[in-house]
Amino acid sequence: MKMQSKIACRLPHLSAVMFFIASLFSLGPVRADEYPQVQILQQTSQTIAGETIQYPQTAPAKITTAIVTIPAGGASGWHVHGIPVIGYLLSGELIMEYADGKRVTLKAGESIVEAKRVRHIGANTGKVPATLFVAFLGEENAELSQPAQAPSLPPVDEKSTASVDLVDLAQIDPYLKFDIRYAGSNNFMGKPLYPTARALLQKPAAEALLRAHDRLGKQGYGLLVFDAYRPWSVTREMWDKHPHYHDYLADPLKGSRHNRGCAIDLTLYDLNTGRPVEMPSDYDEFTERAHPDYQGGSPSARKARDTLRAAMEAEGFKVYENEWWHFDFKGWQDYPIMNTPL
Repeated sequence: MKMQSKIACRLPHLSAVMFFIASLFSLGPVRADEYPQVQILQQTSQTIAGETIQYPQTAPAKITTAIVTIPAGGASGWHVHGIPVIGYLLSGELIMEYADGKRVTLKAGESIVEAKRVRHIGANTGKVPATLFVAFLGEENAELSQPAQAPSLPPVDEKSTASVDLVDLAQIDPYLKFDIRYAGSNNFMGKPLYPTARALLQKPAAEALLRAHDRLGKQGYGLLVFDAYRPWSVTREMWDKHPHYHDYLADPLKGSRHNRGCAIDLTLYDLNTGRPVEMPSDYDEFTERAHPDYQGGSPSARKARDTLRAAMEAEGFKVYENEWWHFDFKGWQDYPIMNTPL
């Protein structure tokens, strides 16, 4: 990483110059603490991505400086530079991610010689704006930056060698209900992320889900499914668009259990009325109310949430610590991270 801590130093010849000026104009003695101080932020011949820095050779040079502000919870979007860029973070904090999977955190008072041709994105996961001073060193007509596509290849887990056998849940139990939120716009992204409303699970997880459904049926409940297998590209987009929800979203550098076909989002519905049962929070509500151990809300909502959890965990699922509706099936780590479209 090409970021360095601040090092305070004096210009080597400054002492003689200051004393000469003082004597010339009879200013009297000059104290050492009156000397200008210089902070060396960086000395490098490479960008943070290891690219050799090269200045314009074929056209007149032009320097452009700017102040870039990324709001709290915002992101820069994926982009690329074709010219050397120097950045100094004035306030806040930024998490920089590069297409090779590297991440660095830039804090206020730190500088960076940014990547040139390597795609990258800056995310502000804090609660205050991040303000960045930027200097672009390029040719007269050079473009400062260009939008770029997010990485398209999921990470490879060498230990995940189980055979993929995804089962369509709509075809195995007529009493399962579906409300696939990411096939429409009724979701936190506000747009369709799936081309079709399907819920797929690895076969062992699907069989366990049916057993949990039978358990709940004896108590007067059915299962209403929101989501199951999720292509990795969707996980990538969620993470990039909403840095302020990172505590609730899967890190694309690690892959989601949804991406492995071993996670499901669901709730209960009443077999008599067909209506969803009240829970302490809505689906995809990223607040404390979504936590499976939240003690607020109505007693009946907490009881329904705990009933769902008990039935799912009895069949090998485990609730996610921040979301009462999200359950991971045992052995999820054996399956590969997938990006097969629905």
